[in-house]
Amino acid sequence: MALAACSPGTSTPSAESSDLSGQTIKVLVSSGHQQFNPVWDTELPKWEAKTGIKVELDKVNTTDISSTFLRDVTVGGCTIDNVEMLDGGTASAAPHMADLNQFLERDGSSAAALLKQQVPFAQKAYSFDGKLDFYPFYSGAKGVAYRKSWFQDPTNQANFQSEFGYKLPDPPTTAQQVKDLAKFFTTGKTKGIVFSGSGDPGETTLSDLIFRNGVDGYQDAKNNAQWGPAHPGNQGKVAAAATYLTDFITEGYTPASIGAMQTADTTANFLAGNTAMDYDHIYLFWNQMTAAKSKLGDIGSFEFPSLEKGQGGISFYWGRGIPECSKHKAASWEFMKWIMSPEIQKIALTKGTGVYVPTDTSLLSWAVDQGVIPQGVADSVSHAKAYKVTPVTNQIRQSIDIPLVEKLIGNQLTPAEYAKTSGEQMQDAANSAGITK
Repeated sequence: MALAACSPGTSTPSAESSDLSGQTIKVLVSSGHQQFNPVWDTELPKWEAKTGIKVELDKVNTTDISSTFLRDVTVGGCTIDNVEMLDGGTASAAPHMADLNQFLERDGSSAAALLKQQVPFAQKAYSFDGKLDFYPFYSGAKGVAYRKSWFQDPTNQANFQSEFGYKLPDPPTTAQQVKDLAKFFTTGKTKGIVFSGSGDPGETTLSDLIFRNGVDGYQDAKNNAQWGPAHPGNQGKVAAAATYLTDFITEGYTPASIGAMQTADTTANFLAGNTAMDYDHIYLFWNQMTAAKSKLGDIGSFEFPSLEKGQGGISFYWGRGIPECSKHKAASWEFMKWIMSPEIQKIALTKGTGVYVPTDTSLLSWAVDQGVIPQGVADSVSHAKAYKVTPVTNQIRQSIDIPLVEKLIGNQLTPAEYAKTSGEQMQDAANSAGITK
């Protein structure tokens, strides 16, 4: 009975009135995406005046986006016409979304043409069961900021060559080179590398390395845990990635407080001049890093090298979609085209507070050229893996993996114990949800 409140609207956009003036659409967005505040404050009223479409903007916390949307489209009468959805919520929301290909084809394009303009992972991550449920636009990934002036210093270059037997790499292209550099730049006053070891950023640090060591996400095609009992071979890869990461800590190449650090902390440590390399979501603070040139010298960036050749890391992402039950699909699509236009995206990227990494390749190149996004992060996003997202993936990451990664970083679990325990608990979660095949 409750589902009747969201009986699907007409699927074909042309069935709606061609005169959209006077319609009001409700748009659900994250209050945390302050990049778009100048768009909402200045540009949206102009668009409303031009089109006659009114927008009721509903800003909610990022953690509430998925639950708010699902309540609305199941028992809430389907009042939301357009939603931006985080990666962890896409699988649960997908059955309720309209296929965006119908709108694209009406405009003389197609889902295939749109996806061809996106970075590779985005060509797969936004589609479910053969339909494009979300319009790609927003991503992020780990990268490394480094003290380029230190790497180019002739004395450092000579000393590195003498100690390691090869030229100081600027930037490094192998995981072993990163390890050697971390050792070289660790002195009585400085550390070689810093990274998040706590919370969601800490979990992403290890997951990035696990992906880069050849494990394709958290769950396989049958929704089993990628390093659970169904994939014993992957446990070795996970343990190896965990060993690689924790060796930085046990060898003394990181700050002692690494287990309590998240992205803001690693950035502060790097900006204080205490560390040679910062492996984190550096794009969030890239403007601060480049502004510190007078104090720190030249700052460069690079994508963390793969542990297994050719393997990309993890990204996170958001997409925008239109609920199938929306009563104002045509107006919502007009809003979608406007908010996704390069002109509006550039305003959000340059005038708002904070930044994100565009999935559109042309816009991504522009952002790098403008100094908005570091090249190393653009490379990470361009090489990131598309991984399967299910209704329990977010639970796997937040409820299972974060606490276990923190124990690993805190030396309460060995890498082998982490690999075994996390894989088993992830599999148990998938089994309990009844989604394994």
